[in-house]
Amino acid sequence: MQKYFHILLVSLISISFFGCAHNSDKKGILEDRAGYKLETKKDGVPKNVTRTKGKIKKAWLHAHEMPTGDYFGGAWVYLLVEQTKWNFSDYK
Repeated sequence: MQKYFHILLVSLISISFFGCAHNSDKKGILEDRAGYKLETKKDGVPKNVTRTKGKIKKAWLHAHEMPTGDYFGGAWVYLLVEQTKWNFSDYK
């Protein structure tokens, strides 16, 4: 009985500490420190910047024996066929 009382007592004490750990006044402190909301200078920076998606092809390499004598079990390989491109339409 005393064992369960000690477990209950430790649980209640730890719950009270966790309840006091939350401080809602500091909401968004990491975002403020990172500077995400800072306004940037717009001198010479285009308004509409777009990025095209690169083309990727999926190829299957079949199972075969390597020249070294090791067996390759086969795998899918993704090949980059075309690089991504940035389009600065309003750039002066």
